[in-house]
Amino acid sequence: MSWTTLTGAGGIVVQNGQLLMIRQRRQYGAFWEFPSGYYDAGESFEQTTAREVLEETGIDVEVGELVCTMVWEREHDMRRNVLAYFLATPLDDTEPQPQVEEDIDAAAFVAPEEVTEIHPLHAVILERWWESRRTGFHVFADVTVNTNGTQSYSFRP
Repeated sequence: MSWTTLTGAGGIVVQNGQLLMIRQRRQYGAFWEFPSGYYDAGESFEQTTAREVLEETGIDVEVGELVCTMVWEREHDMRRNVLAYFLATPLDDTEPQPQVEEDIDAAAFVAPEEVTEIHPLHAVILERWWESRRTGFHVFADVTVNTNGTQSYSFRP
């Protein structure tokens, strides 16, 4: 059996010292995450970022520099995701609106230190980036599906 590899991108959108995040419901829980998703044929990662942020939050952004790349693998179903996360800036003062059709309960600019229940894959990005604003790093995660349906994460150095 071979692996299925999916590619996508996401936005780390900063406005007035706050981050644009969505609260996404998944089979294994609800978490705050960066707006992100899979690319459409012919798109660049930057175009995917802008489209996904707009679709999931209603915020039109200018996509800037690459913050990091991420690969996560889930051996349970032989799935691998290759993702790029970009810094982005809102083009206006539009209030975020969640894309409820995609199981997104909330979209908001939040102070990262006040948010709980951040998805572990996004928490590691936030931990490595927020204080230092260091870019150009890579995250590699192994995802394990537990018997109770939850997922656990281990990060390679």
